[in-house]
Amino acid sequence: MKFTKWIITGLLMSSLCLTTTQVSNAETNNSIHNESIYDLYVDRYFNKLGTNDYEVNPKDPNAFAGGDFLGVLEKMTHIKDMGFTTISIGPVFSTESYDGKRILDFEELERHFGTTEEFNELLDESHKKDMKIMVEFPLNNFSDQHIWSTDNKKSDWVLSTENGQMQLDLTNNDVQQALIDTIVKFAETYKIDGVKLSELEGAPTAFINDLIAAVKEVRDPMYVIALEESEANFDLDYSEQQMIDFVDTFKNTDLPSESISSTNEDSLVMVDNLLTERITYHSAVENMFPPTRIKMAIGTILTLPGVPYMTYGTEIAMNGQKPQDSHQIMNFRVDEELIEYLKDMASIRTKSEAMRTGKMELLENKDGYAVYKRSSDEETFYVVVNNTSETKRIDLSSDEIGEDKELLGLFESDIVRATDDGSYRLVLDREIVEVYQVKDDTGLNSAYIAAMVIAYLLFMLFLIIVWRKGKQRRVDEEKSK
Repeated sequence: MKFTKWIITGLLMSSLCLTTTQVSNAETNNSIHNESIYDLYVDRYFNKLGTNDYEVNPKDPNAFAGGDFLGVLEKMTHIKDMGFTTISIGPVFSTESYDGKRILDFEELERHFGTTEEFNELLDESHKKDMKIMVEFPLNNFSDQHIWSTDNKKSDWVLSTENGQMQLDLTNNDVQQALIDTIVKFAETYKIDGVKLSELEGAPTAFINDLIAAVKEVRDPMYVIALEESEANFDLDYSEQQMIDFVDTFKNTDLPSESISSTNEDSLVMVDNLLTERITYHSAVENMFPPTRIKMAIGTILTLPGVPYMTYGTEIAMNGQKPQDSHQIMNFRVDEELIEYLKDMASIRTKSEAMRTGKMELLENKDGYAVYKRSSDEETFYVVVNNTSETKRIDLSSDEIGEDKELLGLFESDIVRATDDGSYRLVLDREIVEVYQVKDDTGLNSAYIAAMVIAYLLFMLFLIIVWRKGKQRRVDEEKSK
């Protein structure tokens, strides 16, 4: 029964909270490897204020829809509850486009998004909630009406202004210094926690490294990442092929799953981003149920080395192949079961040093079925990913697990103890990610027994209430005749 299982799982997850290593604020604040990133466009997230809705049209996929800084703040608890620690938002400068990319002036914030005071409120309140804000900063392809384009003294900065875009010469030393000065000034003015650079094509690696070094001088920590492949000194590595491989693993069952062993602690780990097709799109093409595919993909990503990166709307299975389709206005009528799953899986990562930065040992990985160990000096987990179309089983020896141990399944509510031959038998149904925590064998598990007793007592009470209401209804019907 789902009712019984929810209660048991809740108590077992509470047990995890008591036994895993807690993360100190200092540790969380000083390493990007302890973060998990949620990416969004301000305009597409939530419209809190009507005062900045200048000619918005939510029905036009190319127009501003009304989302603003205070809308992000309003829904920040939703993001935090899913376990994310950093919110990456698109460009916030004066712009012609809802995604912020057609920048007009770096000196002004986009009026559709809000005022300077409102942006500062978003930053201040996010820090009070132990959340970080990262802002996207494109290095090129601004509006052809950008103030630099209209400045005759900067004519040698511009390579072209075709199709409404101004393309800069990123090899020009003056351009490079102007971009460095602009982003440093912005970081000094606003207490942002990181920068996501974009539009890197044509930018020399040495220039990008100078920019990264300069912005990191503003404050510590200051994360700098990019969702483009580069040899520059970004805090994390992005691999488009790795992302594609994850999609090819999780869009259906029984598919090659080498992607599961491809990450390391410096990887940005994702299945889509704001410029690609959504994972929902790929699963729909395969005639698969998107929420299950999302649970399999994100559940796995949250247990692997690297920093998880999720695009807004994934939690509601947002679909889309082209940007206009995949940049829908966020609908907060979410799939509660999917949200609860993300919360529980993220809580394991948040509370466990082993899951965030521990060692990984791959025990098995073939066509969607993978078993791996995540461990630190203080804790050990075994993750079983059954992304196949059938129930799978693996027997782990006591040499692997240790003597007098038990494995506590945190989602399927299993407690696995050694069999007579000393092996630990893990059996998992299809399309499930399970995390087993290694604990000392304490015999009968009091939390599990208490959960069972409470669940069945509540279920019996429910049956009694239903029976009494039915009896009273029959009596009332008799009296009304």
